[in-house]
Amino acid sequence: MSKLNDLNLLYVEDEKFTRMLVKKLLEKEGINVHEAANGILGLKKYYDVAPEIIITDLAMPEMDGFEMVSKIREKNKNVPIIITTAYREEAERICSMVTACIFKPIIKDDLVNAIKEILN
Repeated sequence: MSKLNDLNLLYVEDEKFTRMLVKKLLEKEGINVHEAANGILGLKKYYDVAPEIIITDLAMPEMDGFEMVSKIREKNKNVPIIITTAYREEAERICSMVTACIFKPIIKDDLVNAIKEILN
């Protein structure tokens, strides 16, 4: 099993408090977390840091997660992407383009286990 502390991860979430909490819980697992507040910033950060895994919300201002995932998939069909959403209908629209889906509220064990499954 790959070590979490070797992981370079991008987390894209517009809600500042959620972003801060999830970043802290992932960092406690030893993960190197790069964060962005919307899809435009997330796409830029994706190109800057080349993360091994992306976690993104779907409903965001400026560029939503759907558009960001589509743009990433144009360049890279293989990078694992986990979406986080409160809306199951949203998830159904994009599930074929992503690796996993976590429904909000985000539960630490669900998120960490999804990451570990990707690394195995």
